[in-house]
Amino acid sequence: MKRLTVFLKRRWRLLLTLTILLATCGTLAAFAFAPALRATTMARKLRFWEQAPPPAPAVPAGQLAVEMEQAEAAHQTAVITIDANTAQALGLQTATVELRSFDQPVSTTGRVMPDERRITRVQTKIEGWIEETMGNFEGQQIQKGQPLFTLYSPELVATQQEYLIALKAQQDFGKSEFEVVRNSGGSLVEATRRRLQLWDVTPQQIAALEKTGQVQKAITYYAPASGVITARKAFPGTRVMPDVELYTLADLSTIWVEADVYESDLMNVRIGMRGAVTLPDGSTQTGRVAFINPLIEPTTRTAKVRLEFSNPHTRLKPGMFVNVSLAVKPPPQLVVPRDAVIDTGVRQLVLVDDGNSKFSLREIKVGTQGQEVYTVRSGLRAGEKVARNIQYLMDSETQLKSQIENLKSAMGKKEQQ
Repeated sequence: MKRLTVFLKRRWRLLLTLTILLATCGTLAAFAFAPALRATTMARKLRFWEQAPPPAPAVPAGQLAVEMEQAEAAHQTAVITIDANTAQALGLQTATVELRSFDQPVSTTGRVMPDERRITRVQTKIEGWIEETMGNFEGQQIQKGQPLFTLYSPELVATQQEYLIALKAQQDFGKSEFEVVRNSGGSLVEATRRRLQLWDVTPQQIAALEKTGQVQKAITYYAPASGVITARKAFPGTRVMPDVELYTLADLSTIWVEADVYESDLMNVRIGMRGAVTLPDGSTQTGRVAFINPLIEPTTRTAKVRLEFSNPHTRLKPGMFVNVSLAVKPPPQLVVPRDAVIDTGVRQLVLVDDGNSKFSLREIKVGTQGQEVYTVRSGLRAGEKVARNIQYLMDSETQLKSQIENLKSAMGKKEQQ
């Protein structure tokens, strides 16, 4: 019997100790869950008080959570009174709601592609047959004015002959005593020369024809621009028509990167803003946003954002996949510390310091989550102060209360035995 009495005394002492701890944590958690609260008794001595504060009446354990849950269920605003002594005894910390400007880089992937404004498509304006090619494979670097291929065309041969005849007629007509006859010879030469020019016969080739008086069976065609051959349909012996693209040349000195950006990030992307790409070897290169596609891809909910890069050494090659980072700088936004926000799963709440030892529970709307802060969409103003670490206090009270309930249950079973 004595052993049982001693055991029960020890158990009741432990229960009493845990009850006191629960009352203390209940007071701490009151910042978030009680509409009104009086300070609890604190045993520890605070270093920053000149005189120890007088003891405050204790709050029944669990009262904080119950009142907070009732206020939350009714969507009411809880007002809590915490005097200066209690605030310092609890180590209450507050943070000021402030406007802050900070980078929110948008990271995505992109594909390198040629600048469409620097793509040249080579075609003939006349039917014929290719006799020889000097642009022989895709990827070959071609310089402007470099020979690409030679073309035999019966029409070109006939027009050269007509031009030589017109030149001779001009000389003969020039000897006429009639002005009309003299002028007609010049008109015929000009019309024939114009036809050759429209078929891309160069002035140098026309001058050589005039000088030699010899018709060229095959006319050489030259590259109209510098670039890399990205497509080729010109082969010796191939018959060509005016609608066939024989070569496609891409100038890669300026390159595009097309990135997929989610619609939620598009509001902060602007034309002209800086962006960077990370190449497979880990190096980076900077460019700028040149175009934002106004159409959203319905399956991925993304839009194409085009960045433009200088590419003098062709490090960026068409077809490459790269990581893209956009240096997005949104307007200054209200921010609060993450530990000041109580997320119930339905609402986000904060305890606002109203002054005169009053704290009010207020619902807010948060935006993006940073490393240490939330952006605030509504519910707070710059300069207001909010309490911190409220969720931690509530979790501590809940755990301690659960331990006491388990101990009570165990002691009840022991007494029944």
